[in-house]
Amino acid sequence: MATSKSLPSFDDLPLRKGDPPYSAWGLWENSQLGALNYLTNENVLRAAKEEFQTGIRVGLNLPLDFISPALLGRVGFEKKMVNKAPRIVNDDVISFNTQGSAQWDSFRHFGYQQEKMFYNGVTQEDIHCANDTTINGIDAWADQGIAGRGVLIDYYSWAQEKGIQYDPTQVHPVDLKSVKAILQEKQIQLRKGDILFLRTGFVQAYGKLDSSAREEYKTGHSWPGLGQSEETLRWLWEQQFAAVAGDNPAFECFPPTDQKYSLHPVLLSGWGTPIGELFDLEGLSEVCKKLKRWSFFLSSAPLNYKGVVASPPNIIAFF
Repeated sequence: MATSKSLPSFDDLPLRKGDPPYSAWGLWENSQLGALNYLTNENVLRAAKEEFQTGIRVGLNLPLDFISPALLGRVGFEKKMVNKAPRIVNDDVISFNTQGSAQWDSFRHFGYQQEKMFYNGVTQEDIHCANDTTINGIDAWADQGIAGRGVLIDYYSWAQEKGIQYDPTQVHPVDLKSVKAILQEKQIQLRKGDILFLRTGFVQAYGKLDSSAREEYKTGHSWPGLGQSEETLRWLWEQQFAAVAGDNPAFECFPPTDQKYSLHPVLLSGWGTPIGELFDLEGLSEVCKKLKRWSFFLSSAPLNYKGVVASPPNIIAFF
């Protein structure tokens, strides 16, 4: 797997004059993998040797039909059971938006809005051209999958311990000061190529909503998540994460604390850093608390077809 050049300073971004704010286009030899280039054979092997200790496995896949009705105007999950009589055989056919439940966002999902460009200068015209169905798609990740060391920042549990009260279905920015406090208190040592997980409590809270509340919530655009700031972007860049993910609909909070520093365009289209959303981190949180361990080995096998915009993660954490 290709490696990067030495990491430029955050203050050197963008790397090329005229490119979008904070972008790092041209950093990677294998640009289709973006920050997944950090998952070298050496890093994955080290993580496997260190993290496999108990044999405990935890799935982080939220059920495909958990979010119902679908959020953000998306098409909901549908299932059809097929009785293949007279044989005693059943099939099923499902249809769903790949961003309706747990998902990885690809580099062709969310671009720089003002510049109208995706990762490495790709345009909507490039993506929708009939002759090019692969550029910036998740199918480039499928050959080796996503595997390495995961780290959980369990903000929701920490906030409860500290008496910080908030509604996990509404906006609540998780500031960098709190993230650093959790890292220090839990003695979590981050390293290059980690996959960062942030638990906000959204999945737990959404699961408790009744049908009328869910119907009302489907048109809302408000949830907790990592707060946006230049300081946060700088920290994310310096940590060199291979990917980031949360249990909320966007990893970052919405509405944003500062639109200027929105994370989606910079992470996906500026740096080529995959974003995971709506991951089920409830079981993971319980195991981490029980074992008093906040790192684990991670294996994810995204969908493999040409031009994947987003994919269920098919993901398991191993302890």
